[in-house]
Amino acid sequence: MNADTYHKSVAEYYDEEASSFESRANDNHVLKTLRDAFRTIVLDGEVESALEIGYGPGLDMVWFAGNDRVAKIHGLDITPEFHAIVTKKAQKQSKMNPILGGPEHCSEHFEPNSIDTIYVFFGALNTCAELEKAVNEMSKVLKPGGKVVVTFVNKWYAFDILWNMVMLRPKKAIARLKKVWGGYSPTRFLASRCYSARQIHGIFKKDLTKKYRRGYCVTHPAWYRHHWAPYQSMRSKLFYKLDSILQWTPFWNLGEYSLYVYEKED
Repeated sequence: MNADTYHKSVAEYYDEEASSFESRANDNHVLKTLRDAFRTIVLDGEVESALEIGYGPGLDMVWFAGNDRVAKIHGLDITPEFHAIVTKKAQKQSKMNPILGGPEHCSEHFEPNSIDTIYVFFGALNTCAELEKAVNEMSKVLKPGGKVVVTFVNKWYAFDILWNMVMLRPKKAIARLKKVWGGYSPTRFLASRCYSARQIHGIFKKDLTKKYRRGYCVTHPAWYRHHWAPYQSMRSKLFYKLDSILQWTPFWNLGEYSLYVYEKED
């Protein structure tokens, strides 16, 4: 399957998800906690001209457009239904510029060295057919000294491996370790790829310099098990605390998501 055909299949998958995507995101306290943490990292630096890759229903584009430091928030997403949803929102917020397209074509939409910050939340690049090309294209439009804040669905999610082995589900236990992962849904297949920290750095270091990394949901239940640790419960607080401690150990990258900050050298 070539890149265009693959991206078309991804777009069709999310077209069916689009109508309920925002409500489900807002109802999940783990997703909201992670999103707040990701946003804080994005705001640590210049954000006057920002670009979101995989904007979905526009939750973060709207939020950043409401920040006084942001003059313009651009977005690229390959899903037509998401583009239609966010285009309507942009009619009420002139800072927003949603575009239908993927990161592999950044330089077709933006001038070289024109973007302060690029961010990718919740693993949008896990469904990118040409990750090396996407990173190269993002680096072209990034200003010298600008940064990319990128999150990936992690390859080595230790809890998921152990839990599924205990539940006698060996195929699910190793699903992320294969070249193609079928996504989260037990009923709908979404061909994607999970990466290790080494693989990600091997791709990004060709164009950008790593400045920061952090793992999420190492011990805290992932968003699709949010009911295991209710919002503001003692259990939830304890798991988040354990996760913060594990950042200083070799186990930081064994959670559901990993976040990286890469910069373009001056």
